Amino acid sequence: MTAIFTNIEFLDDATEKDVVALIAQTVSKDAQYILVVIGSQSTVSIESIPAIAATTSVPVNACVIPGVVFGRHYSYSGTLILGFKGPVTSLLIPDIGASHEVLCQQLQQFVATNGTYGSAGIFVDGLSHAVEPFIATVYENLGSDRILIGAGVGDLNHPTNVSIANEQGCYRNAAIIFCYSNSFKLQVEGKHDLPQVAGPYLVTEASANLIHSLNYQPAAAVFSDAISAVSGIEISQNEIVQHIHSYPFGLKQLNEEYLVRDIIAVNGNSLLCVGNVAENSLVYILNATQDILITAASDAGKQFSQKLLPATADQMRYVVLIDCISRALYLGGDYQLELDAICEQLPEGKILAGVLSIGEIKNTCQGAIQFLNKTIVLGGL
Repeated sequence: MTAIFTNIEFLDDATEKDVVALIAQTVSKDAQYILVVIGSQSTVSIESIPAIAATTSVPVNACVIPGVVFGRHYSYSGTLILGFKGPVTSLLIPDIGASHEVLCQQLQQFVATNGTYGSAGIFVDGLSHAVEPFIATVYENLGSDRILIGAGVGDLNHPTNVSIANEQGCYRNAAIIFCYSNSFKLQVEGKHDLPQVAGPYLVTEASANLIHSLNYQPAAAVFSDAISAVSGIEISQNEIVQHIHSYPFGLKQLNEEYLVRDIIAVNGNSLLCVGNVAENSLVYILNATQDILITAASDAGKQFSQKLLPATADQMRYVVLIDCISRALYLGGDYQLELDAICEQLPEGKILAGVLSIGEIKNTCQGAIQFLNKTIVLGGL
């Protein structure tokens, strides 16, 4: 068995010329598919990708994401070039908000053509209200026997900008799916370990990823009162934004784990989340602290390393990281401690390569695919 990647190249503050050169270098190493991941503060424009992809001899897809990670280094302006060994097949869905019938037709055709392909990666517009219905449709059509790992893409500061590209153009509200051969057995670990500090609250009015009321009261007012009580500090509704990275919502699941929903904005009396929250669901307020986040990072690295198969781990050079941008935003300059905690638990010689995402995607232990928040997801052979 060979590794999934031919190579992964990283450059901070790359230029378009650098990207062209690195893509050519990756093709020369026999990559069969190339993914370009552009940090949201990079000077490389995703609008340049269609022309570059059109002149490249293998399929090239690209996305904009809050940040990238390589080794123990993270960057909001960096670019990753990932070269995949074949066989790899890919599909770009230009509108994840299309009707269920249209999406099923696109996915069923993909499966019919590439039915023998197993584990898959998925990058989807993490700021779209259609993320979760789309992921449910992917699961419905790709099946429960596939292991998926993926990320929500986009630019938090420019949410309406295009975030995904291929040789045909640039798209927002889109997704990329790329499948590997069944000869690869992907191992995935996800972790957040955030404790509950308040709740539950009944979601009495919501639309997609916008919560309007909790317990029949304006959501922002309920939230500010709750975190004031928990923190012991009077936090007005106008000051919520300063604290949202510390206090995400959690929806309790059957395994007693919480499905986290980060709050990314306050719209009047409503709270905008990453991922949908259904009316009549019960939400709890969770609490992120530096110690909790870094301990969870270390545990994720340890548990992932224990999952690796001895027969294939030696052939794996890179460990894929999908890490929620809200963790980095909360930790600030101390985010380096989280990366160090993960790397210290990985087998010697393994290189961390990945993204700071707007939501993380992985299978549950029952097989279903979930859109997560504030979670570390690690993947490899």
